[in-house]
Amino acid sequence: MKTWGATPILRRRYHAERRGLPPIAWIVGLVLMVGFVEVWESTRVSALTLDIDRAARELARTEARRDYLDAELAAARTRPALAQAAKSLGMKPADPAQIVLVPDAYLAGTDNAVRADRGLAALGRRAFEVLVPQARARTR
Repeated sequence: MKTWGATPILRRRYHAERRGLPPIAWIVGLVLMVGFVEVWESTRVSALTLDIDRAARELARTEARRDYLDAELAAARTRPALAQAAKSLGMKPADPAQIVLVPDAYLAGTDNAVRADRGLAALGRRAFEVLVPQARARTR
């Protein structure tokens, strides 16, 4: 029969002369890492600078377009331009005989105008003002 005994454990022997990486390897690795970080940072700054330049060009282009549209709008609002547009639409100046002046009290819809009118029309006006209060005329 087999007797059970302690299982042998394999152990490494420690060699004093093999302690790990020498300090010069650590220094070289640190210098390489710093160099890589420096290159990465300068690349990132260059990319951000290009983005800023592109945004500045886009801003200048947009401002130039806005200035052009403002100039076109100002030119279209002049009296000769409006007269030409009215002429092309077939509009002409109002004839003084066609102008009618309406008293402010009538336009404002004051109580005097309502009280002066008795009858079915006054009743309809009052009902309409109750149902649609925004429909009342306002003074200027």
